Amino acid sequence: MRVTENEDILYMVLRSIEESSAPIGAGSIQRAISPQASLSMATVGIILRDLQDRGFVVREGFRGHLITPEGRDFLAAYRNRQKKACLADRIFDYLTGSDRQRLVDILEARRAIETEAARLAAARALEADIERLRRNVTEQLSCRGERTRAALDREFHAILLDAAHNPLLNTLYEFSEQLTAASDGETVDHFLGQVREEIGAALVEDHRRVLEAIAVKDAHLAEKAMAAHLDRVIDFLRDTREPSSRR
Repeated sequence: MRVTENEDILYMVLRSIEESSAPIGAGSIQRAISPQASLSMATVGIILRDLQDRGFVVREGFRGHLITPEGRDFLAAYRNRQKKACLADRIFDYLTGSDRQRLVDILEARRAIETEAARLAAARALEADIERLRRNVTEQLSCRGERTRAALDREFHAILLDAAHNPLLNTLYEFSEQLTAASDGETVDHFLGQVREEIGAALVEDHRRVLEAIAVKDAHLAEKAMAAHLDRVIDFLRDTREPSSRR
């Protein structure tokens, strides 16, 4: 990668100019960033010319360089990306491993998202949305295979989010799904498979209650039914022990 394409280097150079109370030259910039990057004076000069061409800095005669509003915009965008990346790293670091409590934490967050989705769906669902939910529940009642049952379960929740007609809720739900996948996949599958095996019939009945509430446009009942559904799953995961610890 060319040095002028390295955003980390460009950020360090621009930051040193931003932090200076007066125009700053290549030598002062080189010294300011030397703890983080070892660059020659010639390289710093190349970077400064590129930043001038991009409108990020202006040269004040022989005194040095000043940052422009466009340069400050670059710094703000870089810092925002770094902040988001740091947050994502913290989340995925938290989820590394197979602790059952991590899955409970995710489901508790999903409870907030999906109860609101159920409430909105009762007010906003189109006939086509209700028909999709009804077809899904009918298929759940008749299916036997674990893979099919798991796919239909995920599909029900996805259809519900679509029926709420709130794109932000969809995004939050999809993010929660990614977080679930980021945890130890084999263990998550084991936990959720155990849920479906032992209380699967109750979960399908929960889905049916959510569907009925949405179909009659009862927002309070839909919200209550979805909360009870996810509480059932969360309580199961909290209360059950690993098979090896059972007597």
